[in-house]
Amino acid sequence: MLSQIMYLYTFIFEIYIALLYNNSMTFKEHLIQSIGEKEAELLLASLDKKSEHAVLLNTNKISDEEFLKEFPLIKPHPIVKHAFIYDKDIYELGKHIYHELGYYYLQEPSAMVVSSLIDFKEDDLVLDMCAAPGGKSIQASLKMNDKGLIVSNDLSFSRCGLLSNNLERLGIGNVIITNNDLSKIYLKYENTFDKIILDAPCSGSGMFRKDESMLNDWSINKVYKYQEIQKSLILIAYYMLKPGGLLSYSTCSYSKEEDEDVARYLLDNSDAKLVDIPSQQSFYKKDIGLRLMPSHFNGEGQYIVQFEKPGQLTKTNYIHINKFPQLVKGNKDVKKVNDYLFAVNNGLELKGFNIYRYGVKVGEFKKDLFKYDLHYARSCAKDNFNIVELALDELKKYLAGEQLSKENVFKGYILLTNKKSAVDIAKTDGKVIKNYYPKGLRKKF
Repeated sequence: MLSQIMYLYTFIFEIYIALLYNNSMTFKEHLIQSIGEKEAELLLASLDKKSEHAVLLNTNKISDEEFLKEFPLIKPHPIVKHAFIYDKDIYELGKHIYHELGYYYLQEPSAMVVSSLIDFKEDDLVLDMCAAPGGKSIQASLKMNDKGLIVSNDLSFSRCGLLSNNLERLGIGNVIITNNDLSKIYLKYENTFDKIILDAPCSGSGMFRKDESMLNDWSINKVYKYQEIQKSLILIAYYMLKPGGLLSYSTCSYSKEEDEDVARYLLDNSDAKLVDIPSQQSFYKKDIGLRLMPSHFNGEGQYIVQFEKPGQLTKTNYIHINKFPQLVKGNKDVKKVNDYLFAVNNGLELKGFNIYRYGVKVGEFKKDLFKYDLHYARSCAKDNFNIVELALDELKKYLAGEQLSKENVFKGYILLTNKKSAVDIAKTDGKVIKNYYPKGLRKKF
C-alpha cells in the first residue's frame, strides 16, 4: 500500500515540476541557487582542473610503508587512512600486478570519504543499499577486520557481478551480495541494521569534471526525478535502521534538492537526529551535512550527511556453526547452495532477499571432486593448506596461465603466495604445479 501511495505521489509531483520549470533552468543558474554565487563561480572555475586519482590499500595484504616503498611519488589522502592520491600519468595502478593480487582498490578521492567517516565496529550488521561497484563496502569490511556482516545490495544484476569480482579479488569475506528493489521487502526488516550506507542514485553533477557528457544530459527535471527516488530510499533506510544506529546518506550531486533538501525531508518526516561531522579543512559546510567540491578539495563532488535513530543499540548475535572445519577455520559459518559451498558470518535470516553471493565462495563439488575457488584462496584459506611462496617471475607465469615446475615436499592442494600474500589454491604432485587460475582472469604482466 505504501509503495502504491509513493508511486502516485511521485507521478503527480513529476507532472507539477515539468509544468513549473519546463526544463529551462541552466546548470549555472541552478548551482547559484544551491551553493550561492561566490561558491558557484569558484566551483565552475575548478572544473577545468585535472582530476586526481586515489587508491585504498587492502591492509590485509600490504602496509602503508610497503606501498610507499614501491610507489614513492604519491601523497597521503588528507582525510582517509590507508589511502593515497596518485598521478595516473606516473603510475598506472590499474594495470599493475598488485591490482590483480588485490593489494588495493582504486576509488575516486571524494567517494572514499563516505565510509571513512563512519565508525564501523567488528560486530556491526551493516547494509550498503546501493553498493556496486563496492568501494564503500570494501572500506567498511577492512575497518571491521572481516568480522560482523555486511549486506551489499544493488538493484542492477550486472553491477552485482562487478561488485562480486572486486570482493573476490581483494579477498573480502564478511559480505553477502544481494540484488533487490528494497522497496518491496523493507517492511520485513524494521529496526534491523546497526549502520546503513545510502549512496543514492542521483543526477551526477558532481562527476561533470570526469565525464563532460553528463553536463549535456543535466536538467532540473532530472534533479527532481532523482529527488523523489532519494526521498523514498532515505525513508526506507531509516525504517530498516536500528534504534541507536547510524545512517549515512550521500550523493555525487551539487543540487541542494538532492542533498540538503532530502536530508531535511527525513528530519521533517521522522524522529531522526542529525549527527555532527567534525569539520576538516577540505570540507565545505554551510547548512545540513557537508560537501566535497573541487574548489576546496581536488576530488569530485560529494555530499555527505549522517543521522542517528534515537534509542539504545542492541547488537546482533552471530551464529558460527562451522560444519566443515577441514575446509574453513575461524569465524565463518559454511552454507551449501546447490553444488557450491560458501562461508559467511551468519547473523541474519535473509527473508525476501535475492542472494547473488553468500560471503566467501569456498568452491564447487564436481562429481567426487571439490574444486576450490579463488575467493576462498584470497580470503580465509591461509591456515588450511601447505604454503608455497612464488618468486615474481613464477607469479607472472602463473597469472598468465602457465603450470610451474617447482620441486617441493608437498603433494596435493597448496596455497600459492607472493610476499606472503595469497595468490590462488593449486595442486601439485611435488614437482609440477597445475594452474587453476580462472581462465577469464589470466593475463601477462
